[in-house]
Amino acid sequence: MALISFASREYSERERLDAARDFYAAVANVELTVPRGHSPEIEARIRLLPGVSIASVECSPLVAQRELASLADGNDDISLLLNPAGQGGWTSSQPRLGEATCRAGEGCLGFNELPGRVAFHGTRSRFLSIGFSRSALSPLLNEDMRPAVNKVFRSEPLEHLANLALELTAGGAARQVQDSVVLAEQMTDLAALCLGAQPDAAHQARGRGLREARLRAIKADMFAHAGRGDLTLTAVAKRHGVSPGYLRALFRHEHTTFTDYLLALRLQLAWRRLTDPRCAQRAVSEIAFSSGFNNLSWFYRAFKQHFGMTPTEARAEAGACAVGYRHEDEGVGVTM
Repeated sequence: MALISFASREYSERERLDAARDFYAAVANVELTVPRGHSPEIEARIRLLPGVSIASVECSPLVAQRELASLADGNDDISLLLNPAGQGGWTSSQPRLGEATCRAGEGCLGFNELPGRVAFHGTRSRFLSIGFSRSALSPLLNEDMRPAVNKVFRSEPLEHLANLALELTAGGAARQVQDSVVLAEQMTDLAALCLGAQPDAAHQARGRGLREARLRAIKADMFAHAGRGDLTLTAVAKRHGVSPGYLRALFRHEHTTFTDYLLALRLQLAWRRLTDPRCAQRAVSEIAFSSGFNNLSWFYRAFKQHFGMTPTEARAEAGACAVGYRHEDEGVGVTM
């Protein structure tokens, strides 16, 4: 699951344009032009999965163009071109297919088998391209997507797809351990739902890619709000537009329950705070309540069962380790 990065700031102002042109020619067979007298400001991250390529870009005004001569590379990917955020925007155009101007939250389709260009405008534009192998995506769709470069409308699958693409190109370690084939399948499922999947493909995509995307979003929500004692299954389900029964089924598929998963999150939160020297003056009860527990007796029992020690013992052990490290550092010296 390779991650390729480029940042123009790593080059001198004189070298930036040539460096950016070399990078784009190598990874996308694309030519760059910038306004006369300007050097480009570009930050790009590209994640490669089996049959799926993701490019996340922030840049100053420029034009990226795929010429007729570039089509000899045989790339016939279907791409979702999205503007995830930012003040700037961009316009995509392809011969005979039309032009689409995409501001924040909007997107369109792109076809690598045809020449085309994307013109970026505004001080700092954001661009997210998610390319799918035509042989993998086209059979899932209701019809051939070539007739028009239409706007891609906002939908739940599109939001999940964009969020996953941004997460994968952010370079964090959370996704490194996941199977790249599974991730590619999930993204292809979501793209098919965005573009109009055939009935059988839609059924499979909702039970695979969309289900996993919803679960990922729900887990992120629970992680962010685990410290709230009033966090409930019903409230989380409502926030994500699903029924409580569906949410329970998501966790059953993971061989756990909403309650058990939330308990594990709260216990980990309490552990981090108890063993953090910055929280040394906070009472155990205060940490328990701020970690989402409403009952101290239940907190002590659950903590001991999960970690094999009491909260007080966990804090004391962390403190002893910190003192040991300090003494070890103080003992290091140079002898003559």
